[in-house]
Amino acid sequence: MPHPSDALAEAERLFESGRIDEARERLESLLASAGGDSLLEGHVLSDLAVVATYAGNWGEAADLASRSLERCPSHLPALEVIAYCEHAGAPRLVTRPKRLLYILNHRTLIDAEVPILQGLGYEVFVAKITPDDDPAFRSQAVTYDFDETVSCSAATLAVLNRHDFYRGQWSETVKMIVNQEFDVVALTLSSYLTPLAEAVAYFRGQIVARAFGREHPFSYTDLFDGPMLPLLTAIDRIGDRFVFGQGYANLAEIETGPLRARAHTVTIPLPQRIFSGEGTWTGTGTAAIFICPGVRDHPYYGERYAEIKRDFADLPHAIFGRQVIPVDDASVLPYLTDVELEQLYVRAPVFVYPSREARHVHYSPIEAMVIGTPVLYRRGALIDTLADGADTPGVCRDTAEMRAKARALLDGDRQLAAAIRSSQQPIVDKLSVELAARQWTEVLCPAEVRLPVS
Repeated sequence: MPHPSDALAEAERLFESGRIDEARERLESLLASAGGDSLLEGHVLSDLAVVATYAGNWGEAADLASRSLERCPSHLPALEVIAYCEHAGAPRLVTRPKRLLYILNHRTLIDAEVPILQGLGYEVFVAKITPDDDPAFRSQAVTYDFDETVSCSAATLAVLNRHDFYRGQWSETVKMIVNQEFDVVALTLSSYLTPLAEAVAYFRGQIVARAFGREHPFSYTDLFDGPMLPLLTAIDRIGDRFVFGQGYANLAEIETGPLRARAHTVTIPLPQRIFSGEGTWTGTGTAAIFICPGVRDHPYYGERYAEIKRDFADLPHAIFGRQVIPVDDASVLPYLTDVELEQLYVRAPVFVYPSREARHVHYSPIEAMVIGTPVLYRRGALIDTLADGADTPGVCRDTAEMRAKARALLDGDRQLAAAIRSSQQPIVDKLSVELAARQWTEVLCPAEVRLPVS
């Protein structure tokens, strides 16, 4: 007799080749001879549940899947069968809460934005599997904190929690769940285009692609070069159901096609936790602070680090930001907790932000402004745009002016510090929760239950 695992694989091959009755017979025979092997019984019952699902026998399929889970708790194929049967056998039109599928796993953004969406009446499901092996995803976060607010069934939540939305194609069960249970898919527009491609192909609700700015000279349109060009055409075809949710009003001006045509600005809000330290700045430290994550694992930030050292190394300084690969430099700080980072802002005489990027900015200098830290930034960079180009005391025309102001603040120039601090609130207001809530309200379509994709 063949080994049970070989017999199971053979039955699955029969099913995949369309020999359904033969597959069922093999599986039933294997179940009868399993001899109390719980793992084998669980897998066989799960496969029998798939066969029953294929035949449209929802009740039988759900029963078999439940029996599978008794032997193999959390077995994903069985969970998928239960979730699929729940949706396939449900009435096509039901009353349910508005829901939003949130595939934006940025640690700070989750804290700030999900409560806004909940305040607008949406149950929000946050994706759980991220590209955590990718150094470029250094700000990624996974949280189960919002699951208890989502009223989907336990099987549905289990399937969603175990699906890799960033890299995995949607199964038939996931397609059905997302269409029947959600009104909006909000996702981050990045080099991981799978979530966007799957949503455009299979979701019948609204798709909001959030964009936070790319470094010069890159645009988001660049992501669709070559083999991904048909995706841009597909986005164009779905019309106003697609929204290019730019975090800053100037992002779309360098884009083309539907990214430019369907741009709506939704600011990137600051989390409420940062406001617990509002106005607590003392400036009692002795070093200027800079942000530069990923010095050794990202060429872009390697270049920024070299510029900081070239232009400011003679000033007392400290560089913070998550480093995947340690940097042999005493001025580069180890990983800081939220509390430690806040205290860094509180003590820093000056935050020097020499970025020249016109369409990208880190959270950190804006968070520091909330604390009251004097922040120096360049004319023409995105902070300057957020300040509406105002001639503030913190703006610097060039490196020489930035160095001179940094030196003055390190030497204790409290008059300059006060002038800079008093000018920063309009910039902070551009990232307010209240503004983001108004903009999300304008973007989101009225909730409606949509039929599943046939």
